[in-house]
Amino acid sequence: MSRRVTTLLITLTICFIGLFLVDHGATADGVVFTTEFTENPKTLAAGKKIWVKQCAKCHGQRAYPGKAPKLKPSKYKIEFVYRRITKGFRGMPSWKRKYGKLERMSVTAYVMSPNFVQ
Repeated sequence: MSRRVTTLLITLTICFIGLFLVDHGATADGVVFTTEFTENPKTLAAGKKIWVKQCAKCHGQRAYPGKAPKLKPSKYKIEFVYRRITKGFRGMPSWKRKYGKLERMSVTAYVMSPNFVQ
């Protein structure tokens, strides 16, 4: 086999394997955040409602100051925020039992939205 063909085959193999290793926006639960979902006004309103009712108790109404750490959504990936809401972390409890998947997704979409208070 010529060197060009070998190089091409190696490149194609690496690209093919890469397709399976890339996250594609899915979380551990198999949740996928689409633009239609994350930009939907009803989704964002539902997320904001939960934020004000539940999350602001620790994070503060404007995401800071509160007894919980300041949130920095611009530094986070949406999957990271969803995992933290779902599974909790350190002093933050898991919200999986209290809120359903769509509710947790809505809060995530709100936190990651440009309208989120910072």
